[in-house]
Amino acid sequence: MIARRRNFTKETQREALKRSCGLCECHLMPHIFKVPCGRPLGDGNTFFEHVNADRSDNSIENCACLVRTCWKYKADKFDAPVIARVRRVSDLAHGIKDPWRRKLPGGKDSPFRIKVQGRQVVDRRTGESWGSRR
Repeated sequence: MIARRRNFTKETQREALKRSCGLCECHLMPHIFKVPCGRPLGDGNTFFEHVNADRSDNSIENCACLVRTCWKYKADKFDAPVIARVRRVSDLAHGIKDPWRRKLPGGKDSPFRIKVQGRQVVDRRTGESWGSRR
């Protein structure tokens, strides 16, 4: 099960907004942003984001005020792949498979297997060579 992050309290958001002096704080995330943008925060353009997403800490030290472009960049390039990987690993651990995924020839779900030595194709159920079934 994927743990859900809690939102920042209003008090923490006010403190972060005051600390930012009205400018984007993307410089607080050096692992994502190489150069700070310095764009001004505005109405409907301010997003409060966790600096370290792994921690479930909702303190002022883990909160950053971002403009829409920086927030969108972080969400698309950093958060989405991490969330997708966590879901894939969780699904794999629970045995959940995509029914529409194309099966690989010779894979675990296919009716035949390919022997590495000699590249011989063998029926999984009977063990006889597929070339001899014709």
